[in-house]
Amino acid sequence: MNRKICFILMILTISLLLAACGQNAESVVNKEENANAENKLNDGMEETEKKQVDVGEADFEEEYIVVVGNEKDGTMSVIYYPEGRQELVYLDGEAHNLEVNVESQLIWVTINPPHEDNEDEEHSHNHEDDGNEEQDKVKQEMIVAYDINTLEKVEEHQVGSHPAHVTTTENGEIVVVTNSGDNSVTVINRKTDEVVNVEVGEYPHGVRISPDQQNAYIANMQSADVSIIDLQLNEEVNRVHVGEGAVQTGFSHDGKYAFVGLHVDNQLAVINTSTQEVIKHIDVGVGPVQMFASYDNQYVVVANQGSEENPSDTISIIGLDTLEVEKEVPLGKGAHGIVISKDSQYAFVTNMFEDTVSVVDLKTLEEVKRLDVGEYPNGISIN
Repeated sequence: MNRKICFILMILTISLLLAACGQNAESVVNKEENANAENKLNDGMEETEKKQVDVGEADFEEEYIVVVGNEKDGTMSVIYYPEGRQELVYLDGEAHNLEVNVESQLIWVTINPPHEDNEDEEHSHNHEDDGNEEQDKVKQEMIVAYDINTLEKVEEHQVGSHPAHVTTTENGEIVVVTNSGDNSVTVINRKTDEVVNVEVGEYPHGVRISPDQQNAYIANMQSADVSIIDLQLNEEVNRVHVGEGAVQTGFSHDGKYAFVGLHVDNQLAVINTSTQEVIKHIDVGVGPVQMFASYDNQYVVVANQGSEENPSDTISIIGLDTLEVEKEVPLGKGAHGIVISKDSQYAFVTNMFEDTVSVVDLKTLEEVKRLDVGEYPNGISIN
């Protein structure tokens, strides 16, 4: 009897041990399966996260909104780069120049009558027009503002004769317009509604405001000088002789230098803003017009237009530390207007005589794209 009991107990013990081993084996299998499943889940999550990062990086790619005034067909091209999409805005006249104010999100445009009327007007300031002609002139010589998001016209102001260039203070409250036809500059205070006309040199054309927002520098084409207007006093405080064909001004973004394109002398004049004296003339390409400095204070880039009969097709890239030309980059015919993106990645240049805009990579100093726009692209700005 005892032997039977012992045998039964032995059988039960073996069964329990086998069951326990089976459970352990099953547990090991389950752990391995769970570990494999967990690894697959983690891999899947990592892959998903990777895809999300990739998508996020793609979505984060910078988009630049570049605005171009097409002078001869009375339109404004709004370019979304690098997407490549363009919107075309039809204007009430010809856009000689424009500027985007980032703070107010407004595009300011100088509007003139058709080109033939401008030529007639320049040679007949003293003749008497009838009422309708005078009314048309008043209606067409103005500056207008468009909302950059809706592309709707939201504001307009009457200015002087043959408005050429327009610029604004950073906060968008002060608007400055050069009136080439009557040797004046119109200063508009949008906050107080005050409008002041300031007499300057002969045939004022280009204008930009100093980085400290204190002064406007005006290039006077026919008197070969630059008028400096104090924007607090609304008066000319100095006039600096620079050279023949002073067509546009610009600044280094640290405020150290002011620049003047000398269309006749084929040079860029450099002004020390502290002393308001010319410290250097730099030889550039033929018929320089506009210039723009990069925001990283590395370069100032000059667009060399030449003439319609003998167009130039280059930009001169000048190092701000040496004030020497580092490279000439070939673009399209009649390189005229220029603007540089805030990240100093790209320069956008209007090629006036072939109706295109060149995109120049400022890291490689090479043209990377050429975009078709309207007829006779002139002024250019960026949001």
